[in-house]
Amino acid sequence: MIGIDTNVLLRITMQDDDVRTKQALTFAESLTLEQPGFINSAVLLEFIWTARRRLKMSKDELKIILSGLLDSENLVLEDENVIELTLDEMDRSNEEFADIFIALKNRELGCRTTMTFDRKAARTVPHMELLA
Repeated sequence: MIGIDTNVLLRITMQDDDVRTKQALTFAESLTLEQPGFINSAVLLEFIWTARRRLKMSKDELKIILSGLLDSENLVLEDENVIELTLDEMDRSNEEFADIFIALKNRELGCRTTMTFDRKAARTVPHMELLA
């Protein structure tokens, strides 16, 4: 496997820089089942934060990109099952990917709940509670 950094993932998906996009796409095309690209959860969360906050991408656009990444045969995503559960929960919730992902990942790791100061997340994200 070959690890992929956030900036490479952004160029592959956003295609907003001619030179680096070409380099990133050439790299992506070189990935195979035998030598796939790997996207760890830290990279994924940084990618999502950048896409939502800096690039103003909608949740629906983000869900389409994430579904495409999950369906790719030449990419491996850390925590694929948690990502899929998070996308499902996003259909039922107005919460951000990161809040849902954190709560579900903690649950998978054996946590009874995830404590937060975010009142809205505590009300709407499964397995999150308000620390008051």
